[in-house]
Amino acid sequence: MEEDDIHEVGDEEKEKLIDVDYLTGNPLPTDILLYAVPVCGPYNALQSYKYRVKAIPGSMKKGKAAKTAMNLFTHMSEASVREKELMKACTDPELMAALVGNVKITAAGLTQLKQKQKKGKKSGKQQHS
Repeated sequence: MEEDDIHEVGDEEKEKLIDVDYLTGNPLPTDILLYAVPVCGPYNALQSYKYRVKAIPGSMKKGKAAKTAMNLFTHMSEASVREKELMKACTDPELMAALVGNVKITAAGLTQLKQKQKKGKKSGKQQHS
């Protein structure tokens, strides 16, 4: 092992490696946020998560579904600035790896967000005309 420059982990370092205990789906305002981790699982298992969407079988590709979900999360009023930064730091491949293919995204507030965006696009086109 010394030849390959591999060193054994000491007890102090082992304690530091148990960061799994710090993962939460519903961070408190006093928590120091380090990462955002996209996950996919049964909807009932994710009920306590702060940011969640329901993915049901549909015709939407993984990339479009991931962008739709992230767009919804970043436009939520209860999202803090730090949470938005961490969500934006998630790359498209990370998001797509967490999703199953060909889905339909549903969530509370999704239709209202889509309507607002359509109105914004229409008013932007009218101003340019």
